[in-house]
Amino acid sequence: AASQPPAKIGLKAGSTITVEQAARALAVKSANDVAVTIAENLAGSEEAFARQMTLKARSMGLGRTRFVNATGLPDPAQVTSARDMAKLGRALKRHFPQYASYYRATSYSYNGRTFRATNNLLGKVAGVDGLKTGYIRLSGYNLVATASRAGKQLIVVVMGGKSESARDEEVTRLIEAHFSPLVEG
Repeated sequence: AASQPPAKIGLKAGSTITVEQAARALAVKSANDVAVTIAENLAGSEEAFARQMTLKARSMGLGRTRFVNATGLPDPAQVTSARDMAKLGRALKRHFPQYASYYRATSYSYNGRTFRATNNLLGKVAGVDGLKTGYIRLSGYNLVATASRAGKQLIVVVMGGKSESARDEEVTRLIEAHFSPLVEG
């Protein structure tokens, strides 16, 4: 786990991390070293964990998603769709509201270091309250964003952004377009 490429928090081999610290590291920093640590501890190996993740995805109706690792790092056999990621985001918000603050956090501190959230829209776009970013060369810059305004909740998924800023601009445009009737009405 310690040998994973960035993003990571610098978890050293043989060290420990609490479940809460691990969950926050994943939500804020997308920490690959933590993802593999969790996988190895819960399923015995990253491969076994990926199989469990895929089975869970199927049980949730995420029919176009197949995991082969815990990190989301490149592998042509690992696939998903924007629809599946929207369903997953909705399930997280619905079934685990007690962890919403993890995805709203703009930073995370561990072992004397502070890591900034990868979701650049937190605190910058009205109502944005999470959820998860990702980047790999094969798929570009990705974001599942959740937002709430005037009692209306929205999930926006953008995959394949050419840059972080292009992805963020498209997510912002979609959020504003779908909330604009609330402002006018």
